[in-house]
Amino acid sequence: MKRLISSVAVLFVLLGCATINYIGESYPPTQHVDLYFSEEDIKTEYTVVGRILATAELDEVLYSSEQFTQAILQKAREKGADGVVILGFEKVMTGTSASRQRTEETEEKGDKTVIHKHERVSSSIQEKSQIEALAIKYKSK
Repeated sequence: MKRLISSVAVLFVLLGCATINYIGESYPPTQHVDLYFSEEDIKTEYTVVGRILATAELDEVLYSSEQFTQAILQKAREKGADGVVILGFEKVMTGTSASRQRTEETEEKGDKTVIHKHERVSSSIQEKSQIEALAIKYKSK
């Protein structure tokens, strides 16, 4: 039972924190996908059959590049790839936001009315972590 709960927790982390997008061809699912970090490392003839893009919020403490990699490999298995080539890991800006808050306080001082104006401005940049990969299919298989 503990193993089931931990498996579900890992699956939640893998699927809940990242968005995995795939564009390309699909084949019957595979059981094993080879992992490469350079196309020069592939010793077998292959064809690129798709592109995978994994994206997660930067502030997700639970997410690591290892979890990104596992999520990419899972997507590649589902799409029937024989291998994955990690092209790069980067942080990308996805947007900005700004807000302005103004307040006024009125204070009576004798026969005068004093108005205190306050303004607070805040802004932020939204960034995400992103890994891009190629899905490949070996020609000899």
